[in-house]
Amino acid sequence: MTERFTAALHTLDSDRDVGPMLEITGEDAQLVKLDEHHETSGKDGAKVFWEDYRNVFGDLETSFTHSIIGESSAALEWTSTGTLRSGKPFTYRGVTVIEGDEDRLSAVRTYYDSAAFVQGTSGSA
Repeated sequence: MTERFTAALHTLDSDRDVGPMLEITGEDAQLVKLDEHHETSGKDGAKVFWEDYRNVFGDLETSFTHSIIGESSAALEWTSTGTLRSGKPFTYRGVTVIEGDEDRLSAVRTYYDSAAFVQGTSGSA
């Protein structure tokens, strides 16, 4: 699932295509971004979750730097670079925790350094 998730995210980054991400998302999956104010569920929720994520950026590239993989979950550290919609360059880092089985994600929780968005500048803390 980790390989399928990272491939789907790379497709989302480069092509703005949420399809591969929706294919691996379970009907009851829970998706949470940074805090409980950005929580959604199911395939319809996942579509909004991933579109909202991608629409923040112009160009976007994510590099996975480290992972810890368990039987039904994984923690993936990453660094993303590119431009915001405004054209300003950014770099930010974070961790995404995924849960599920070989076929479907049951949960996605992502935690990241929001300084690049608050300050509108490149670089992270």
